[in-house]
Amino acid sequence: MPVEYFFPKAFYYKDDLIGNEANGRLVEAAHSLRQEFPLSTRANLYTSYGSVPDIFARNEFRVLHNVLINEISQYLDILETRPGNKYTISDSWVSISSPGNYERMHTHDGSYISGVYYIKTAPGCGDLSFEELSDNLWASARTKPENFNTVKYAPKDRRLILFNSKIPHSVGQNLSSSERIALSFNIIIV
Repeated sequence: MPVEYFFPKAFYYKDDLIGNEANGRLVEAAHSLRQEFPLSTRANLYTSYGSVPDIFARNEFRVLHNVLINEISQYLDILETRPGNKYTISDSWVSISSPGNYERMHTHDGSYISGVYYIKTAPGCGDLSFEELSDNLWASARTKPENFNTVKYAPKDRRLILFNSKIPHSVGQNLSSSERIALSFNIIIV
């Protein structure tokens, strides 16, 4: 009996996106942001979301921006985005997550794809988890990847992850004794 699989989700990741030295400058830049814009929405999470309109307009983040453009283009090709469509990074923000922090399940409505670049991590600082919420195969043993309804990526210094903005995702609790620094962004088709 033939079986066909449809509705795949494509997740893109790349490690060692930039060099250690350039990444070290991003750690410094993230801490500088926290000093420059100290207000944040939560006590155990510093975020520049809403206070810095375009992280990539800042000189410290241009090296990363230039590398991201190439990776985003490759991912859009994998997704078979129609030729001629242009894209732009609509918003970007730095998050510094203290021990104990986590992010609840959410989506990035209004965006085409989203991404995260891990600037500084530690073992146990919270996996990025995606879940297919419309799946009703609760009785499945899920031994084949095409049947999985969840996927997790461990944060790792200098790792980029790109994904469909509509896929529900969360970040596990930071169980390490160190902060996790990430730069997140959304892409829209213009």
